[in-house]
Amino acid sequence: MLSWLSEETKRWVDRGIITPDQAEQITSLYPATSKSRLIPVLLLLGAILLGTGVILFFAANWQAIPPWGKISLVLAPLILFHLAALLTHKNYPHLSSTLTLLGCLMFGAGIWLIAQVFHVDVHFPNGMLFWLLGVLPVAFILREELTLGLSALLLAFWVLAAQSAALLVIFLALMLFGGIFYLTYTLRSSFALVVTLISGAIFVNTTIYLLLADNYRFAEAASLIPFILLLLGSAYFYLSKHQVNEGLVNFPYIYRFLAVVLTGGALFFMSLDFFARDFIQLRQSGAGYILFWILYIAVALLGSYTISRLTTDIKVAIKENYAWLAVDALIFIMLLVPIPEMVLLIGLNLLMFIWALLLIISAYQTQDSLFFVLGMIAFNLYILLEYFNFFWKSLPKSLFFMAGGVVLVLCGALLERQRQKAVQAWREEGGTTREEEL
Repeated sequence: MLSWLSEETKRWVDRGIITPDQAEQITSLYPATSKSRLIPVLLLLGAILLGTGVILFFAANWQAIPPWGKISLVLAPLILFHLAALLTHKNYPHLSSTLTLLGCLMFGAGIWLIAQVFHVDVHFPNGMLFWLLGVLPVAFILREELTLGLSALLLAFWVLAAQSAALLVIFLALMLFGGIFYLTYTLRSSFALVVTLISGAIFVNTTIYLLLADNYRFAEAASLIPFILLLLGSAYFYLSKHQVNEGLVNFPYIYRFLAVVLTGGALFFMSLDFFARDFIQLRQSGAGYILFWILYIAVALLGSYTISRLTTDIKVAIKENYAWLAVDALIFIMLLVPIPEMVLLIGLNLLMFIWALLLIISAYQTQDSLFFVLGMIAFNLYILLEYFNFFWKSLPKSLFFMAGGVVLVLCGALLERQRQKAVQAWREEGGTTREEEL
């Protein structure tokens, strides 16, 4: 961004728009930062590899080590990593965060290693829960985003491993997620937010699946996960507009990016024949049907609140939310109207492309380059996936791949052409969107 600003100010000086002194004043408003993303990434990868290597070393030589040696090998790395993190915190903060993460990984490994030493036979998910309960306070006290991200992952893994729809498990998971979200916003950590939102999606899908499969005895519960993802995609998009994210630079984009990914993936899987068949069975059996209505109403209320808070102009609200209003309308019709299976299947395939087009139109009108490109990618990807879906078995393989190559080239050419047209149109309108973003 700074290099782009420097080039642009030079161009403005050459055209006589501003003076050299004004260009210097503009660039001085945005000082260069010494923050590097490469160092934390390398340290994180190193921590993962080192932690994995230590655990594998213990596992390979475990039988030959006496009991007192096993206890020492469990406790020594745990203490040393945290002590080293404390000593390097002031001068090497990235290294300190990595060492803290290693200490938390060793804590988790120690739970199972000590259980093996003393032959403690316990429920496996409980180990995940104890690991989480040991790591989350570290994230809270030290304000470490890597440790907070690990806490969010452990919570998702615990929910998956527990495989329980008991109210106590759901309540405990909700309380822990609340604490993790609080810390995420306190630290303003984009990394922790991404991990937490993904873990939250896993938690919601797992819980609803278990409710349908266990309490309602609905055998096809797993096939309805795309429908839940569709609801989550809409919820994430509306949350990006919530006032809690105002002033946080990356948070709205993270919500919106995940909303596009979840919604786009959900629409594709819903366009396959298994979903329409199983959704019709859900309607006929009534298994958990009211649950989907509750989720839809909650998402609709969230959307109504966030949209109305930003604008009272109906035209503006529709213009900025084409794709998501279409998704909400689809969900409402599916829940309200008993649609024949074939009609539903055809409608879902059509809406998949309509949603991508509406995303492109909305992003174009609001000059949002990131989501304009995402919409174009989704539309072309849908074309390619539908091509594979319909012609893999019907065409000779040589002809299939040749035609597929033509489809890819045409999709790429279309994407490039529309990108250039959008950039030119935004420039003519005086927009501030940079071509490099596309």
